[in-house]
Amino acid sequence: MPPLIGGWLRSLPACSRQLRYASTEGPFLYRYKAKRITWKKRHYNEVLIMADRRKLLETLQDVIDSRRREFPAAFWEILSKRCLKSMHLLEPLELSILARAFDVHKPQLAPFLNVYRPMAVQVINSKSPVPGLAISVLTDILPRRLDKDQSRDLLRCLARRAADVMWEIPAEHAVKLLEELSKFGLQDASLCRRVAKKLQVYLSAGPGRGHDDLPGRVASAFAAQDYRDLELFRHLATMATDGLDSGASWAEVSARQVLQSAEKLEIDIDEAWKDHINVSALRMRMAQEYFFDSQEVPEVTSQQQIQE
Repeated sequence: MPPLIGGWLRSLPACSRQLRYASTEGPFLYRYKAKRITWKKRHYNEVLIMADRRKLLETLQDVIDSRRREFPAAFWEILSKRCLKSMHLLEPLELSILARAFDVHKPQLAPFLNVYRPMAVQVINSKSPVPGLAISVLTDILPRRLDKDQSRDLLRCLARRAADVMWEIPAEHAVKLLEELSKFGLQDASLCRRVAKKLQVYLSAGPGRGHDDLPGRVASAFAAQDYRDLELFRHLATMATDGLDSGASWAEVSARQVLQSAEKLEIDIDEAWKDHINVSALRMRMAQEYFFDSQEVPEVTSQQQIQE
């Protein structure tokens, strides 16, 4: 190269001397023949067979989000086979995602493709901690999908795990767990003790709207567990009385459940609660609904008149 031309090239900026381009829109585009891009159709069977754990969980989440979509039978067959093969790799929270995906769509599968029983075995044998969200989801789904013996073993395991992560479980779901235990004839005093402490704080702050029947449910759940807690029943009776005073439609049934549960547990309402609850007004309103629907009820001023 002559010195003149070489000096001229060296005087140019560096960006002008490099023949590299960030895209195909360069000066040599005409040298390449344009290729027509064809997008490959996504087949779920190929995706699931070659998928890893992350892809499997993404597919399950897409299934949960698409509640109104109807997936073909071949999709559920391949998905269930893939889940059964990968069951030992999934953590309890991931198992709850799997349970929710199949529970939402309720696919009709062959017995050998049932994912609920291996899922329960994996949860019981898992050494990893079970989060509160997973306990709430599994308690809601698996007892409806398993037989009685399998449900008893699973609920017994979830009750032990729930005692360690009670701060993660909402109050309503904790009561649901107690109800499921009672349904299968199981009792857990340690779990009841922790749930009672959680409910005392929760009821003191006020459960808010949408949980009007909670006092009756809580009282019935603890009565079925044969667990006595005077402080908890003090809060339940106070809420029931406030509901009666406000004239709420749910108050009568909830108050009746609280009274029946207290009598079953042999808790003396008059001695235990004294100024915290007006038992006379409570029983008077109950009598007004169930025994004197269309008649005028005389004013009750003493406990002796109530008994008469």
